[in-house]
Amino acid sequence: MNTFLFFGKRKFFWQRKSCCGFLILLIVVSGCMPVHNIRSPEWNGGPMRPFTILTYNIRVGAGLRKYGRSPYLLKDEIQPELEPIIAAIRSVNPDIVGLEEVLGEEQAAVIAEALNMNYSYVPHGLEKYGAWWGVAVLSKFPILHVVRQEISSGRGNTRANLYATIPVFGKECVFVVMHKDKDQKRGYALRNTMAWIQKIKKPVVLLGDFNIRPEDRRHVVFSTRLEDTIYLAGTKNARYAEKRGTFPGKHGQYWGKRIDYILVDKGRFKVVNAGLLDEKYWSASDHIGYYAVVRLKKEGSGDKI
Repeated sequence: MNTFLFFGKRKFFWQRKSCCGFLILLIVVSGCMPVHNIRSPEWNGGPMRPFTILTYNIRVGAGLRKYGRSPYLLKDEIQPELEPIIAAIRSVNPDIVGLEEVLGEEQAAVIAEALNMNYSYVPHGLEKYGAWWGVAVLSKFPILHVVRQEISSGRGNTRANLYATIPVFGKECVFVVMHKDKDQKRGYALRNTMAWIQKIKKPVVLLGDFNIRPEDRRHVVFSTRLEDTIYLAGTKNARYAEKRGTFPGKHGQYWGKRIDYILVDKGRFKVVNAGLLDEKYWSASDHIGYYAVVRLKKEGSGDKI
């Protein structure tokens, strides 16, 4: 069933899909979310090619203004500027984008429409706490369905993951967009995420702002299934991204701080390249967008779909 929804002056195309069987919904607050397929399908068969994935914390469109200020306060203090965000994303021509710190579905829609990409938005909270912001996925491929998983709640700071099933050149993959609470130190948000991922038989990509550094021992929870693209690429761009990190800081004082990641299923993807957005786009947010160019491996090379 397809339905047109109107919010203010903007018209959304809500393509309702049933929640498919890649996850058993064990948590009451989880469920299917609206999907907006606004782009005409382009792939009609043929060989797979490498495709680009980007993760980008956009700081609600505030750029580097009022640096260090909470996004919760910024949303009422500044006028978001999305043009720099859109230009930054366009510069790497990604096929899949995970966005964090998105100020509502309207903001996701503006970015997606400017880039002519399909999209879905998941709020962190469903009611009072966390409902004002969330994460989003943008895709040049059709988005089949999206599921929300609440991974933590504390001090009124609920966080939720977005699980998007997307056919990449006809092969269904699950892209998980995560923005972990930086104050959640015990690792249960990461364990909750991996518990769901372990149930998925399709190839998985986990991307987002993890709010932990590479040396953090909590990374071990991912090691049973996922690998960091920055180490698999082996390119000059990837080595620079590893050294530079993804947190520009106001005057570069956070050199080397890497908290944004793209992890891929072991043995199911070939990583061709990885790197950071060009430096001229770093002022668009207080995070540097990180991308990975990957290729799905052929059937028979560890693929168990």
